[in-house]
Amino acid sequence: MIRAVFCDLDGTLVRPGNLVLDEDLDMLHGVTSCGVRLVFVTGRPSRCLADLPAAVRELSHEVITSNGASEVVDGRTRVLAPLEGHQVRDFSEALRKADPEVSFATEFESAFGYEPGYAWWPATDTGADAVCAEIPDLAGSALPVTKLLCRSGDLSAGDLARSAEALGFDVTVTYSCRPEEGGPVEVLAPLASKGHAVRRILEEADIEPAAAVAFGDRPNDISMLDSVGAGVVIGVPSEPRLSVFESAASVGTWLARHQERWRGRLGSE
Repeated sequence: MIRAVFCDLDGTLVRPGNLVLDEDLDMLHGVTSCGVRLVFVTGRPSRCLADLPAAVRELSHEVITSNGASEVVDGRTRVLAPLEGHQVRDFSEALRKADPEVSFATEFESAFGYEPGYAWWPATDTGADAVCAEIPDLAGSALPVTKLLCRSGDLSAGDLARSAEALGFDVTVTYSCRPEEGGPVEVLAPLASKGHAVRRILEEADIEPAAAVAFGDRPNDISMLDSVGAGVVIGVPSEPRLSVFESAASVGTWLARHQERWRGRLGSE
């Protein structure tokens, strides 16, 4: 019996143009009405949730943000696993030695910082409240850093991620684009990942992983998909590591096909 559903937002539930399929909304409403816990798990920082479709925001009051570094519960934001200033400085210095064409930005839950040479990425950059400064100054901000974003002028996201992992730092390295695209690569604290967040919630709620399903579509979802009984990739897998999971055309399609695993929940309590 499914007791918890974890769902990525962009690309999984929220389609290009900020569209959401009616079948997805209908099935997720059905899930929650049966007492199943629904948690959204996204790479977005909390400040970038306001433009989600209202129908999505109304489905759940729990959102894991910044790939597991923070969360928003009942409208309140809490940073769970920030990067320390020395981690940001030491890592960025080491990666820049390995790739002189790399540039950096820092993700805060309420703001965005970027180096002068960092390429803008509309999915996370905010414009008016963004701060342009060198990385040592951004690392010394009073605001906790939830993600260090890295872009290379030479390397793809997949190649840059491998270079970042080869440095041997105790950090989480991931990305939410296709590996052949330009990134950014996201560097987080060692205990910050979608998988860590999902496992914590399941443990606190005394829910077995086998009683949970997760939906995602990109490499940053892999740790989450690995942490539940049923990990489902929406759409065509963007790289081989995602091909090991079950796939479905949409969240609603999968939930409709497996209604016997969640519709009987109220009657069994």
